Amino acid sequence: MKLILASKKDPAAQNIATCLLELYPFRRVGEEEFRYGDAVLAYTEKDSAEIDFVPPFADETIVVSRHVSESHRPTLSVHVPGKPEEKRLGIAKPSTVGSILRALHSIEKKTGLGYEVSLEATHHGPTDLEVPVTFVEIGSSPREWVDRKAGEVVARAVISASTPKCLQAVGVGGPHYSPRHTEACLYTKVWVGHVLPKYVSLDEELLELAVERTQGGVSLFLVDKKGLNSIQRRIVFKASEKLGIKVINTTDAAFQQSFKT
Repeated sequence: MKLILASKKDPAAQNIATCLLELYPFRRVGEEEFRYGDAVLAYTEKDSAEIDFVPPFADETIVVSRHVSESHRPTLSVHVPGKPEEKRLGIAKPSTVGSILRALHSIEKKTGLGYEVSLEATHHGPTDLEVPVTFVEIGSSPREWVDRKAGEVVARAVISASTPKCLQAVGVGGPHYSPRHTEACLYTKVWVGHVLPKYVSLDEELLELAVERTQGGVSLFLVDKKGLNSIQRRIVFKASEKLGIKVINTTDAAFQQSFKT
């Protein structure tokens, strides 16, 4: 069962939850819980980043939420939670991250909504839930949070989330909005969960933790080589040798051809 959580304090979450209930035949199974197929939609009084409990039936949690940025750029984004600076990471499920990202991209194009679709680097909580957590967000200003069409796109993408076979990777390097890793998830069979960007304090311990906190294990470190400095690249290769995990550069033509879907 997948749990879809919507904070009552979050206008984007409320928008998406309303769309879910209107678009799909959810039935009430509790005071504030609704079920459709293998999905349960539930409301929470907590802020999205402060969720500290999920019911035992949940195999994974998808948190629908608002996204904030200074650019106010209309965006639909996906990311795994975590606080790399504290070495605390949520559990990632790359198949969910990738399938939702692809669904957002496809549905957004069909509707002509005009929003950017992107992966984000790992950031904020919750970090301690013992099931995979994926955030799906509408951004980046109050105007977009309540945009009904954006809410419908996210609702449809969340319901369509599946667990197809993919090569699971930890993304490393690049900026907060991760264009190289986004492209990989959209156009290859290598999908990332955690994305550790250039601005974090990267070390072998953090890379090892990202591998450990990825459900089902990791086959690759998917590196935005130009988005790392020389010291960071050496750290990745040392972790690669220690863990026996191959390093692949997102811009290599061989990578794009070998793993193309």
